[in-house]
Amino acid sequence: MIYNVSFDICATIISAFSLYLILSKKDIRRSSNRLLMYIIIAELISAIFDIWSSVANSYVMDYSYLFRDILNYIFLFAHTSTACLFAWYMIMLLGLQHRIGKVLLAIFLLPEILGVVLPLALNPVLNWVFYYDSSRIYSHGIMIYALYGAGYFYILFATGLAVRFRGTLRKVQRQAAILFLIFSIIPIFIQQVFMPHQLLELFFQSIGIFGFLTTVENLNEIYNPITNVYNRIIFLQDVALAIKSENRFAVVTIKLSRSEYLQAMLMGTDYSNGLFASIAEQLKELFSNDNVYDCERGHFAILTDYNSPDATKMLMQNIAQRFTAGWSYRNHIMQLPAQLCIINIPEDVQTAELLMQLVDLTYNGIDAAPQIATASLLQKELQQRQTPMSASDPLSKELLEMMDQFVAGTTTLTPAERHIMRFYIDGHEIAEIPELAFISINTVRKHNKNIYRKLGVGTKEELMLYIDLLRRSNRLDELNTIQ
Repeated sequence: MIYNVSFDICATIISAFSLYLILSKKDIRRSSNRLLMYIIIAELISAIFDIWSSVANSYVMDYSYLFRDILNYIFLFAHTSTACLFAWYMIMLLGLQHRIGKVLLAIFLLPEILGVVLPLALNPVLNWVFYYDSSRIYSHGIMIYALYGAGYFYILFATGLAVRFRGTLRKVQRQAAILFLIFSIIPIFIQQVFMPHQLLELFFQSIGIFGFLTTVENLNEIYNPITNVYNRIIFLQDVALAIKSENRFAVVTIKLSRSEYLQAMLMGTDYSNGLFASIAEQLKELFSNDNVYDCERGHFAILTDYNSPDATKMLMQNIAQRFTAGWSYRNHIMQLPAQLCIINIPEDVQTAELLMQLVDLTYNGIDAAPQIATASLLQKELQQRQTPMSASDPLSKELLEMMDQFVAGTTTLTPAERHIMRFYIDGHEIAEIPELAFISINTVRKHNKNIYRKLGVGTKEELMLYIDLLRRSNRLDELNTIQ
């Protein structure tokens, strides 16, 4: 039989392009993205060795049995193991990996071991999976169906998880899971029953994997361009996923005092951006095994393992010492008043909304030594907090003048720009606006550029600072004309 490898060549091209995209455009430091990269690599290996083995099995007199065996074993193992990797990828997307102990992990791997590894390991003796007939023709044994059965099991298992926990996944992820199921199962059936000489399955499966790749955010969508750590949107997503998955974790918050943050902003964008980037870099060094997030306005957060409270407390002490010692920036030492807090989930907070309120709660302290707060203290303060601008505030005169200029600038906005501005006033993120306003993200960015120029701000963070100041000084109604 002469196999047609045209579809496999296409699968190789698609997989190679997918690998390029994930390495150049996606964040492979995130464990789920790294696993998706391994899936793409397995798919690429499968396609390459399927082509190679198909050529060897078509021209049987030109290749030795040993060489053909090597090609066939590599292809079959890589191809059938992709489904197992994909199922685990779905578990990671749903944040369920922390709830799987050794026993459940062994059960999860059982189909892979019994249906793939064991048959392939015994095939040289028993010829269960494939063999060569008297004419040296490659033929399938009865256990080839065990390999396909294991693959079907994992794909159906992954799809079942996507349906069972559909509220945890984004809509595009659910659609990608269904697409992968369809493209993984139906072409295999068509090939095995109707077109055995056409190698369809890898081509369609590579399309399904590419579909999942398109649901992964690009680097510029998840990183704060100033501090080069994860941005607020990703923090919201990660926290919401962890809470929905009922995982236990801790959030460490580091907040600069409001007065210190405002003074940094008054020093200019270049100065403040450099300072915040320096703080973020230090936090990344201290929390090298955890994710650091820039939650804007001088607030940073770290998601860390709940099961290591002693290690977390030690890191908190290191952060406190770092702020106590002073911050070296632009050849001089600065004292940065800050508040540190550990919030345990779900003991202290049960909802993402409340957690974000605690993270956003401003710190008004002025002591040089960092304040160590508790989650209960923050919740109590959240209930009592009223922070109107005070006439005794040494920055009030300058800030009031800047706020007046900001309000005056809003009158120069076009109707479309006012529409975008209203979303920011209502607390929406940039990534949410395209769907809400029925426009593209590029159009949003164009409006943002014009808004920043007319209002005299350099970044969205600075824009939100003014909105926050107007809200706290009971002047937000001056922006009510923005529709």
